[in-house]
Amino acid sequence: MKLIKYLLLLVIILIIIISLTPLNLYYSAFEKNIKPAKLEQISGSIIKGSAKKLSYFGMDLGQVSWLSYPRSYNLLNVDFSLKNNNYDLTGTYLKSIETDRITNLRGTFDWSLIEKYLNFRFGKISGYIDLNFSEIEFSNNTPQRIIGEASTNDLKLLKPIQKELGTITVKFTSQTSGVIVGLVNSNSNVLNVSGAIYIHKNHRWETKITLLPMPGEYEIEYALQSIGDKRVGGGRSLNMSGFY
Repeated sequence: MKLIKYLLLLVIILIIIISLTPLNLYYSAFEKNIKPAKLEQISGSIIKGSAKKLSYFGMDLGQVSWLSYPRSYNLLNVDFSLKNNNYDLTGTYLKSIETDRITNLRGTFDWSLIEKYLNFRFGKISGYIDLNFSEIEFSNNTPQRIIGEASTNDLKLLKPIQKELGTITVKFTSQTSGVIVGLVNSNSNVLNVSGAIYIHKNHRWETKITLLPMPGEYEIEYALQSIGDKRVGGGRSLNMSGFY
């Protein structure tokens, strides 16, 4: 009985020492446990701290802060906040031997992060994307399950004319074992958007999305002319694919 008490006391002392010791003093030894993520300009401890820069596979994700604690003997809980000039996100990262999960991911990011991939040369759009994901599960750095949705907020066409574009929503489900599907739909008086985003678990992604301006919305048609391919019945088809 005394041995158990001594061991428990030792564990408590170790936890206190770890919580008070600055992470940057032993980060070189800790770094291998979070690869491919990397922290720079660290302050605080492994329990509660922050870093001026978080990178993942070399991508700069901005500033991060965290509060970590064990939820069980084999599950680590990390509440985090991630932000830069283009987004502000919060969530919980759960690490176990089998999988990595992100739960309760909430926040917003600027539309410009999407626009730069769309070859949008004849118009200008402003707005935000609201994220509301209850669960994102990974295994071996591959997404296995995504439940939640992303929707536009205050989406406006600025050029060639100023016009409200309404709301575009992508709702993700993971009912099929080999693919994660994001169903795309819109609620707009000027533009109908429909289709799907597919994230295959063999590291391939693809989009099949139709952009169809409402009758008489010639400025919308003009602004979209460099995106995707022209449809026979009008509008544009955004059929893209690649690997991640």
